[in-house]
Amino acid sequence: MLASLIDMTMMALEILAAEFVFAMVLPRKKVFWARFIGSTIICLEIVWLIIFLYCQITDSFFVYESAASAGESVFKFFFFVAVFLISIGCMAFSYKGSIWVILFYCSGGYAAQHIAKNIAGLIKTIPDVKYFASNNAMWFPYVLEIAVCAVIYTLLYFLLLRGKVMPNSQKGIRLKVSVSLIVILICIGLSRISADNAERNSIAVLAESLYAIVGCGLVLFILFTINKSDKMESEVEVMTELLHREKEQYKLSKENIELINIKCHDLKHQISALKQDASEDKIREIEEAVMIYDATVKTGNDVLDVILTEKSLYCEKNGIKLTCVVDAHGLTFMDNMDIYSLFGNALSNAIEQASRIQSPTRRVVTLNVQTQGSFLSIHIENYYDGELTFENGLPVTEGDKKYHGFGMKSMDYIAKNYGGQMSITAVGGKFRLDFVFPLS
Repeated sequence: MLASLIDMTMMALEILAAEFVFAMVLPRKKVFWARFIGSTIICLEIVWLIIFLYCQITDSFFVYESAASAGESVFKFFFFVAVFLISIGCMAFSYKGSIWVILFYCSGGYAAQHIAKNIAGLIKTIPDVKYFASNNAMWFPYVLEIAVCAVIYTLLYFLLLRGKVMPNSQKGIRLKVSVSLIVILICIGLSRISADNAERNSIAVLAESLYAIVGCGLVLFILFTINKSDKMESEVEVMTELLHREKEQYKLSKENIELINIKCHDLKHQISALKQDASEDKIREIEEAVMIYDATVKTGNDVLDVILTEKSLYCEKNGIKLTCVVDAHGLTFMDNMDIYSLFGNALSNAIEQASRIQSPTRRVVTLNVQTQGSFLSIHIENYYDGELTFENGLPVTEGDKKYHGFGMKSMDYIAKNYGGQMSITAVGGKFRLDFVFPLS
């Protein structure tokens, strides 16, 4: 009985330790250690209570690994599933995250524990190890198991978790967790069937352990292998949402600018009527207030006109000089939303950098669009302060973490989609962004 209590306590602690290692990348709740230690103690008490009730109801001892009847095997299966569920509750109580995120890391932790447990079991079957354990120290199997768990958990942490980006798509996590839980339940069930069979030989033990290791290794592969399709699916979702936002922003900007033009046009006529009664200074003040009408940019492309007018108004309000030399007639090959996305992202980034500069003479953004032979060139230039960080050839900018870096990726994608190239240089406090498109 005591040996079974020690074995079950070891198993529960091994599972919790594995889940603790796998959940190290998750944010912790307040008073984490009180939560984690307290819930661990409760978890162990529930395990001991179940064993005690089993002994009282069946009037027999609970043995962790021994020959058992079909009924006992079924009980053990549900018992081990219950221990896993209790450990999940412990992690959910201690860490922040949705239930699917918690299940994601708990599944990985349980798979790691099962792998370590079976590797330790294989080592125990080595004749010399078995002889040493049976003739010298009863504590040796426990020390061996703890050592194997420590080594396996450490290796898996460095291989699968440290410095790796986990999937953030809820759809992707749910699919992986669902498949992994099915595999884990199969492993638990088959392990119980094999462990409770008194007639199995050493070859069967070897085969069962290898099967469990391979099965749980598959779980870890499913959970933590981030392939290109995972990244592409996540990026497509974000890019689709960004495109939708840009379409809505374009509609709103166009409507606002049209409304401004109408109102300003009406005000000019009203000013003409006021000149008969108002003073010259008052008329001049009103005219200056409605000079916004003359800020409307005409480039030959309606979409670009909306963007530049909007950005010009923002720059004028915030003390930034926006200089444009634009011949947009060569942009006819490009889709309207691609034009809005390309110029909108490029100018927004440049204006954001310029707005952080204190010196008025350096708060300048320059845009040049021209056709040279059979190529269209776009050049955006601005000053910046501090140091820029680059990842994969693209600058890292501040902003919404969810959409972090997708503006640059979107511009690069648009350039390549039309057979063009995007290039970036940042030297001497001056940032230059260039695009070249073949007009053929």
